[in-house]
Amino acid sequence: MAYEALYTRGRPKTLAHLVGQEHISMALTRAILSERLSHAYLLVGTRGTGKTSTARLLAKAMNCDTVFDALKNKKVLTAKEIPCNKCASCLSIDSSPDNVEFDAASNRSVEDVTRLLSTAHLAPLQSRVKTFIIDEVHMLSFEAVNSILKLIEEPPPNVAFFLATTELQKVPMTIRSRCQVLNFRLIPQETISNYLKRFAQKLAVNLEDDAAKKIARLAEGSMRDALTYLDQCYSMSDEKISLDDVNKTLGLISDEDLDEIISAVKNKSRAEVGRAITHAFQSGLTSISIAESLITRLRDLEFEILDSKKTADLAEIENFVSEIRKAILEMQGSGVPDIILEMALINLAAEKIIVQQKNIPAPVEKVEQKNPVKPQNSVTLDANPKIFYDIFKKLESDVMLSAILKQGFIRDFANDTLTLCYPGEGLVSVFEKNHQKQLESELLKILGKKINVVAVVGNNPSENTPKDNKNLQKAMKVFQATGFNRIESEE
Repeated sequence: MAYEALYTRGRPKTLAHLVGQEHISMALTRAILSERLSHAYLLVGTRGTGKTSTARLLAKAMNCDTVFDALKNKKVLTAKEIPCNKCASCLSIDSSPDNVEFDAASNRSVEDVTRLLSTAHLAPLQSRVKTFIIDEVHMLSFEAVNSILKLIEEPPPNVAFFLATTELQKVPMTIRSRCQVLNFRLIPQETISNYLKRFAQKLAVNLEDDAAKKIARLAEGSMRDALTYLDQCYSMSDEKISLDDVNKTLGLISDEDLDEIISAVKNKSRAEVGRAITHAFQSGLTSISIAESLITRLRDLEFEILDSKKTADLAEIENFVSEIRKAILEMQGSGVPDIILEMALINLAAEKIIVQQKNIPAPVEKVEQKNPVKPQNSVTLDANPKIFYDIFKKLESDVMLSAILKQGFIRDFANDTLTLCYPGEGLVSVFEKNHQKQLESELLKILGKKINVVAVVGNNPSENTPKDNKNLQKAMKVFQATGFNRIESEE
């Protein structure tokens, strides 16, 4: 026998099984027991919340022998008994010619709708009520909608319509005004998590609490999505599904990796941030996926703080989220999304350092006396042709600075100005925004002299380097680079 997907096995069998839609379950149960069911329902809600399943349950309930006998004998039934799923009508409804179900996305023309509804005026062959379930009704063409208006407004005897849609605003008001509207809500994460654990027990699988919560969060209110994720994890596990199993199976970054990045930023250590984000990239996820996961993790941490009622400054978390959101906007359509995310995190780690420096009462002169700068013999190319090699060799320890420098090449060095060239505006912008002042500061420490750094756009270093500057040509030869990716010296 072919394997049955969990989302089909997990479909509700009675109105009581509508998880997270208790308001609809109670309303329909009362309508059935009081014989006040409408001839047309419009079921509205996001994917996987139970719209089509509810339409099928209503179609069964309208023809269920147990429900019919209970109404006839004035017997009260509960939601667990509607429909019974035992009588001949319930067991045969899926193959019954009186139950028509079709997808408006693939049958949207007026000819398709007319053909599928052509039997509406005929009496039911086997059932008490002939039912028509139209999924994604908003996909019907304008002509197709007009063709069913009169049929829905004045239906033949013993005919019911169930129209399901994920986009209510696209359903014409002429249809909406002729139906009773059932609004399906997003299912709460806790409700999905608890249901998944109960469902896993039926499969003889131990679904850990953290793993269930992670799947529930990924489902975003959709029970079908949650069961699909569980199915994927279930097919690749034995008797236990842990949070690590969920992360590996669904290709997610772990909370530990995210916490490592957050902790590095909190500690204001740019070196730690560089290592943490490099480790995160090794997961194989895109930069945008990592950034979005960071926002979700920060949101969870903020709510943990709020739930614990601890006094904490949430401004840092909110600023973190704001900067990551800005980085996501920059990454979209960019050719260097990894660098943009790295730079955003580096800036977050450096922000507090700048504030602390402003609060240091000691003047700059005293700091320089404690840590005297050892200048080079000269910062001219004539006296020191190894200057490029010496400078960039010392900067290799700063992973992020070294990474952006390796993307470009040296164009000129004259009049205490170092000109760097990058192949695109994006890299120039990233350098100027995140590293220009940092590089100037490092050059001051190394050379003991203020060096201005500028970045320009260019592609071919040999064409952009001034030919008449013999000292520059000599220094570049010693440096042996068209970019910064080869830092070697000639002895």
